Amino acid sequence: MQMRYPDVSDDGYRGYYLKQDRGQCRKVVRIVLWASLPLVYVDYLFHGLTTAFFALLVLRMLVVLLSTFTLKRLASTPSADGLQRQMLLWIVPVLLTQFAGNASLPREYFGHYLIDAWLAMIYFIAIPVPLRALRAPMIAFVVASLCLLAYQQLALSAYTISVASMLLAGAYSGHAISAYLHRYRRKILSAEQEMERQSNIDPVTGVVNRREFMRISDSELQRHMRLGKSLSVLVLDLDQLKQISDTYGHHAGDIVLVEVTRRMKRATRSYDCLARYGNEEFCILLPEAGAEDADRIAARTRATVLAMPVAYSGKELRVSVSMGVATMQEGDTASSMLQRADASLAKARVANDHAYDSVAGSEV
Repeated sequence: MQMRYPDVSDDGYRGYYLKQDRGQCRKVVRIVLWASLPLVYVDYLFHGLTTAFFALLVLRMLVVLLSTFTLKRLASTPSADGLQRQMLLWIVPVLLTQFAGNASLPREYFGHYLIDAWLAMIYFIAIPVPLRALRAPMIAFVVASLCLLAYQQLALSAYTISVASMLLAGAYSGHAISAYLHRYRRKILSAEQEMERQSNIDPVTGVVNRREFMRISDSELQRHMRLGKSLSVLVLDLDQLKQISDTYGHHAGDIVLVEVTRRMKRATRSYDCLARYGNEEFCILLPEAGAEDADRIAARTRATVLAMPVAYSGKELRVSVSMGVATMQEGDTASSMLQRADASLAKARVANDHAYDSVAGSEV
């Protein structure tokens, strides 16, 4: 069965392949740059030292200068839009020069149309810019070549029809292959991003896992230290989860995890980072939250989780939680903050165990 992945935005797609496309564009420009030299010799063979030859020589040299300038600009192009703009500013003069060279050749010579058919196909494939941008100059070049062919060869001979067919087939084939390559690369990127997303997400609760939480915590810690803002972390442990799983099965434990996760999301802010840190343990990163804010969010989260039991197969599963909080201090790391939060959690867990034992003893 074919897998379907979320679509990648156009900006995300072009930005991801920017470095690779920039290198590809530089290769194309460099090939055309060096190809201009033998083309000068071809012009000389057809025209000799005539006005037409020197006019084409000036155009070829301008293409060489433009290609050299484009190579330098492409080396530092910071965006996909800049890459597209640079390539369009380059390809239009190159195609105009090619057309001028074709128009100056003898009417009985057809060889340049074979080169045009090859260019129409290769430019579509080799230049990695969006087809909607490349389509206009390439279609204009093919149409102009067909008009030149009709002007030079008014008789609709089989050879003329064959040359026209090759021009159209070259352009169509290049466009079709390029469209397929773009779709293929987009699918690959979609699959890679989805696999990366799944590797960072806990499959049961749908929140980020421990590895992604540590990455986000390190980044946020550095940002908050640089801006001089407060940062806190909350650690929450489900005290009876193992007992519930042993008694009612792992599916019941998963139901509890999902419901507790839903309640924690309701109790925390939209920009807080909730993660499943261990089997029974959750962590919540609290950006721009000092000690008082963290305590208030922790109390609200605890109250929301304990507000009512979790329903499962007609039974009410009561869950108690232990919580620990730590606020960023000077010289802290994400690991040191979590260690302090774990120490606070351990104290809370001991207090909860004493309270649970007291309740159990009174019921007996």
